[in-house]
Amino acid sequence: MRLFGTSHRSVALTILLVLPTMVRGLPASRVDPVHVENPMLIPREEKGPEDDYDTHVSLINATPYGWHKTYNNSYQLMDWESTWPMYITPGQSVTVRANNFGYGLRNRHDSAGEVTYALEGTQHDASFQVQYRSGRPHHVWIQFREQLETLNNAQGTEHNLGFSRLPGGVGFVLAGKEGDFISNDGPIQWMQAQLPEIQDLPLREITLPRSHHAGLWKCGEAIGLAQPRNTQTHTVSLFNQLGNGGVRVLDVRPLLRNRKFRESHGSFLGQTYNGMTGTTLREMIDMFNDFTSQYPGELYIWDIHEGDSRNGDKGFRPLDDDDLKELYSELGRIKHRGSFSEGDKDLTRRPLKHFITPKLMQSKKSAVLVRIPSSWALRKHFPGSKEGFVTGLNFPLKSHWSKTNDVQKMVDDQLSRLREARGSRASEMYNMDWLLTQVGLQVAFPLDSIMELSRAAWRTLYGEFWQALTDQTYPNMVTMDDIHGNSHKALAMVMNKCLAARRCGDLGGKVKGLNETI
Repeated sequence: MRLFGTSHRSVALTILLVLPTMVRGLPASRVDPVHVENPMLIPREEKGPEDDYDTHVSLINATPYGWHKTYNNSYQLMDWESTWPMYITPGQSVTVRANNFGYGLRNRHDSAGEVTYALEGTQHDASFQVQYRSGRPHHVWIQFREQLETLNNAQGTEHNLGFSRLPGGVGFVLAGKEGDFISNDGPIQWMQAQLPEIQDLPLREITLPRSHHAGLWKCGEAIGLAQPRNTQTHTVSLFNQLGNGGVRVLDVRPLLRNRKFRESHGSFLGQTYNGMTGTTLREMIDMFNDFTSQYPGELYIWDIHEGDSRNGDKGFRPLDDDDLKELYSELGRIKHRGSFSEGDKDLTRRPLKHFITPKLMQSKKSAVLVRIPSSWALRKHFPGSKEGFVTGLNFPLKSHWSKTNDVQKMVDDQLSRLREARGSRASEMYNMDWLLTQVGLQVAFPLDSIMELSRAAWRTLYGEFWQALTDQTYPNMVTMDDIHGNSHKALAMVMNKCLAARRCGDLGGKVKGLNETI
């Protein structure tokens, strides 16, 4: 994502010309919030989640069993009972809005709704209930009932899906066959858990969660027009992104500033750099090493971005050879980097077991690749594949950014590019940037922050995104802002189990090349 593109040079002039009239032309009540007549009204930008009530709830049926609605009830919710379908078929996803009544003197905190679905055709009775619980804010829960259990989740488990203010939503997925179900809240070492199913598949047939600007969970120095609302991409630390979030690919944009490499988010407006620094690269590496020491055995990719790797101490120019030498020294602190033959032409064709095995976890080790721009491999100081550093030459990866704040345009554009790039599961690896970005004056006046924009992207992840996938056409990486909870991880696990390994049935025709192994 670019904070300020050169195509927006007119934005700066517009700001200077328009801002004074914007302020002078408004009545005092619009400029000074003290004059708001109703003291109970909270300015939009000051609202927290507890001041909102409506959200979306999405369910994905990635099992071979139909789901039959057996119970439905609500209090102070519009259309809750009529909107949930009587049946949810294999492969289908359903999204329902928890829509509160907004009139009269009702206490909206008391609003609540439940719906129960039972699985049909299983040997043992199994069902779950969706619960939009009362409270401030309302949280959405999934409660396992009867004998339903999944990997890492026993019978009777309750999943807190949280709350995401409109236009956001939360999602729950149940996948696999009886006795082999997976769902939200999978294990932290989820790749090890899935090894029996996907270890023989090449990397280009596997899906990994990717974090956008992984080091921007906190903000440092604001440069130019930058502020947290137009630069910050996360609120949880890298440790939590890797853990509960299940992230395995880190998008990193190193900026050398005050002789320290830091994560950064910014770009040029004309000749002027505008951006924000995040955490230091050293802190990211220390946190990463701490995580891998506690939870070994997984595969990770540090994906270093070329265009945004700059020296902020020398005019924000691209890194020179001396800068790269310093950067390689810092990246060399990452533990468990792999060692690969210089003659290996395409590592993405290698099976997963080439990188990680159960024995790797038992030996308290992990597998890490540091993917850097291909042009850097031709310059001085490049460490090479034997040190775990790969490029687009031996680790090809395509990606596409939609450059829009309109969720439907983003969805249409991303899915169109996915179909072009991944005509078959053997196609070159592809990353989907499932992201919304600020454009035009919205960048300088970010009424909706990057993370607020991301709510709609998260809602469509369990809707339009899932609906478009088949066992031939699915991405290898899914990049998200605002990593939170574990629904990102859950969806990646389901894609690996159901689409890559084909262990969930045909899912209503989504799995076309079904070759059962169980």
